[in-house]
Amino acid sequence: MEKDFGLVQDVCADLGTGKITSIIVPGNNKVLNIFSSNNEIVIPWENIKCIGDDLILIEI
Repeated sequence: MEKDFGLVQDVCADLGTGKITSIIVPGNNKVLNIFSSNNEIVIPWENIKCIGDDLILIEI
């Protein structure tokens, strides 16, 4: 299933390790509502499978 969630709005990181823990994209998407919070979707880093020049593939 393909779905365009928009541009990455922000990233979260563990300040102790410096590692990215999640990315945040625009909300209002019922497919990823388990990650949803208000008007944004927080996607855990472990769900990110591939990062390209113009897209990020995630597993839900």
